[in-house]
Amino acid sequence: MSFIRFALKNLFAHKTRTILTMGSMTVAVAVLFTLVSFNRGYEKALKTQLQGMGIHMMVVPVGCPYEAASLILKGGKIPNYLPADVLDQVNAIPGIDVAAPAFMSGIVRPDEGRTDIFVGVDSATLRLKNWWKIDGRFPEKPNEVVLGSDVALIEQSHVGDQIYVPEKDATFDIVGVLEPTGNEDDGMFYIPLQTAQKLFTDTTIATAAGSVTDKLTGISIRLKDPDDAPVISAQLGKIRGAEVITMGELLGTMMTLMGAAKSLLLSIVLIIIVISALGVLNTVLMSVFERTKEIGVMRATGAAQAHIFGLIWLETLMLSLLGGLGGLGLALVGARLLESLVKKFLPLAPRGSVVALEPGSFILIVAFVIGIAVVAGFYPALRAARAKPIEALRSE
Repeated sequence: MSFIRFALKNLFAHKTRTILTMGSMTVAVAVLFTLVSFNRGYEKALKTQLQGMGIHMMVVPVGCPYEAASLILKGGKIPNYLPADVLDQVNAIPGIDVAAPAFMSGIVRPDEGRTDIFVGVDSATLRLKNWWKIDGRFPEKPNEVVLGSDVALIEQSHVGDQIYVPEKDATFDIVGVLEPTGNEDDGMFYIPLQTAQKLFTDTTIATAAGSVTDKLTGISIRLKDPDDAPVISAQLGKIRGAEVITMGELLGTMMTLMGAAKSLLLSIVLIIIVISALGVLNTVLMSVFERTKEIGVMRATGAAQAHIFGLIWLETLMLSLLGGLGGLGLALVGARLLESLVKKFLPLAPRGSVVALEPGSFILIVAFVIGIAVVAGFYPALRAARAKPIEALRSE
């Protein structure tokens, strides 16, 4: 009987204990593989999405841009706006190819479980996002709107229809529908800049720089030469009341936030790994104790210590590999479901799948499984190999 068949027979001599141990390994491997794949896929998808935006940097009001974004998503009023003359100062800086002003605001619809994001834009947006394809035309008149592709599906509306915004008592003519872009642009309502400024600001507020209806929530910038980003960013930083965010900084911040969450998840996985290793160790060690007489007979009939050691270690490796294969299968089946749940809570969650099933992830899992087998199987194998035939037979 070959070593492999003999090892399998020994493993399943106690089916319940073996299956429970394999189950713990399966869960550990599934969680680890899903975490690694999700982390790599999310970072890759986020980089691709940010690079595909065609934006090298943004000028925003002084303050925390993420807090402002959160307020907009909740339909609240942001505390700061860009001064009215910032756009002119930005355009005066050499090296800037396009500077597209925007005014963004949200309307919460709790009954429908969503927030409608309205973005006030002008013709500079078309030059900035020159890959846009619009079924219809860009909004020009105050009561015109272009719908993102997702919005058009939700509203069940087409070019030529009208939408009514009861919160603002405003009716818009749909003059265009944006073809799918694969990013957040698909979920926006695009209206003329001045219309957004008038509808979504408190017209009673005034500052030394003029009415708040002249203000902006951000300016997206594309450079003629991306290598000039450090110099131009320094010049933009001198504008009063403005703060500069480069896409690299934005990505870095997002990766930092994700890294904190990943550290917590890795801690959980580490606990699972320890439990799995102890489970494998316990199963194999109990098997060694129960087979003391069998091991003694094998030693007495000529089996070398290396044979006993190899057999026990082979059993440990097979137990770990079977659990690992089960974990990979569970991860492949459940990763998409987990992804759909987790993406709802991710900042700037990219569209499309963010689970990267890369060869490196499989290699890492195989190394993890073999590592558990090596560590958990060493002591039981060594104990069995050192057993003296006479003492082993006498103990029975």
